[in-house]
Amino acid sequence: MLTRAAAVLAAVVTAVALGTAPAHATVHEIVAQWCSGHPHLEPPGLTGGSHADNFAQPLNASGFISGVVPFKDGFLIQFNFDNPNAKVVPVGEPIPIGTLNGKPLYLQPIAPDPSFPAFMNCPKLGTV
Repeated sequence: MLTRAAAVLAAVVTAVALGTAPAHATVHEIVAQWCSGHPHLEPPGLTGGSHADNFAQPLNASGFISGVVPFKDGFLIQFNFDNPNAKVVPVGEPIPIGTLNGKPLYLQPIAPDPSFPAFMNCPKLGTV
């Protein structure tokens, strides 16, 4: 019994002493796309190419899309630009992108947020 307790104690001390390996940073694809000056990235699964029908799921799950609300003569997909996940700012007036229940569906145009730290040192930001 004492041997088992000593072995457990040795394992715990070793684990604490070794710590954990450092995490490696990953550049999000939207940051990489905008900073590289390349056109839009369209990974499978987010564009509908996988037939998963989840184009906006990450935006919904993160709370960036706050809902669809009445707007002018139709509806607006409302964005929460105060959401910590938002790396964009609104630009211009909402534009029609389709219909919902026979009425126009609007979307707010966006641009990269110039105050977001990852965008501050992007030499090709906005060249595409």
